[in-house]
Amino acid sequence: MLIVKELTDDFIPLVEKFLYKDPFINAYAIYDLHYLRHRAKFFICLEDYELKGLLLDFLSRTGMHAIWLWGGEEAVEKLLNVVSADKIMFHVFPESEHIIRRKFAVNARYDMDFMLLRRGEERLYINHEIRQLSLTDAIHLASLRRDEPTDEDIEEAKNFLKELPFYGIFKDDKLISVACVQAKIPEIWIIGGFYTKPEYRNRGCATSLASFLVREALKSTEHVGLHVRADNYPAKHVYEKVGFKTYGRMCWLTYNVNIVP
Repeated sequence: MLIVKELTDDFIPLVEKFLYKDPFINAYAIYDLHYLRHRAKFFICLEDYELKGLLLDFLSRTGMHAIWLWGGEEAVEKLLNVVSADKIMFHVFPESEHIIRRKFAVNARYDMDFMLLRRGEERLYINHEIRQLSLTDAIHLASLRRDEPTDEDIEEAKNFLKELPFYGIFKDDKLISVACVQAKIPEIWIIGGFYTKPEYRNRGCATSLASFLVREALKSTEHVGLHVRADNYPAKHVYEKVGFKTYGRMCWLTYNVNIVP
């Protein structure tokens, strides 16, 4: 008989063993398990003390829940019974999509490729000066997508800078391109958050930033990963140029949110 319960410390070794079957595609969950338990809830589905499924519910600062799911159909269906949030981004493998749609009125679907770079496969092109952003750069980060950011935008940028290491390219003291390191575990670093102001695109900024972050990551780990929309061909071309290869595909489903990855 399947039972669902919130993760307790005595079951952490079981969850670790489950996630480390593929530490690359499960890197976010491993990172949250070890470093962000104050913002992440884990629920496990058990049968005779054997792990049959896992749910990670990560609460973002915007109030949206990022929910990751693993397991067979019956386990996923059981785990979904604990979900009561009203704003969700589901991160699931494609075979679980139909189970979620039975319970939630999904408003958008995105195929997401997980891309992986292994040490020795990197091809680095760093043609811009890049530096890490500090809290004093919050106004620059907030201005990247909006010419006249509000105080709320600047405060949100500060929160991002407190949580994650961001790196950027400046021109005439204006931030024009940015990316960040989103998770670090010994087996892999996950990078992302790439954005370049429209008027500065196609000038190699993203290539330089991806190359720079790969170089930094490979000082500490053997692998670097990232998620990208499967139909974002310009971005995938950049990542492939640096040495990333598609490793696996996930499906992101939105429920009552209008976020576009």
